[in-house]
Amino acid sequence: MRYIKVIRISGSYFAREFEKSEKSRKAVKKREVDEKTVAEQFLKGDATVRVIFEDNDREPIDLSCESDEDKIKRYLGPKFLENY
Repeated sequence: MRYIKVIRISGSYFAREFEKSEKSRKAVKKREVDEKTVAEQFLKGDATVRVIFEDNDREPIDLSCESDEDKIKRYLGPKFLENY
């Protein structure tokens, strides 16, 4: 599963992207999900998280359970580490 975390000045949120049929106006739909749900899937190794910086021109960062622990802690938080 692929989740995204959108970081902006006013705060951040987690969402899941859904691919829709070609006939729809918007090809990708985003639905907000709970951080706890994302953390459970992430720790199982079933999910990746793309961190998007909405207010900056920075490139998005893709994180998985094999990523550097410092990056996981910095962008996702300590809940996403196994030894938390």
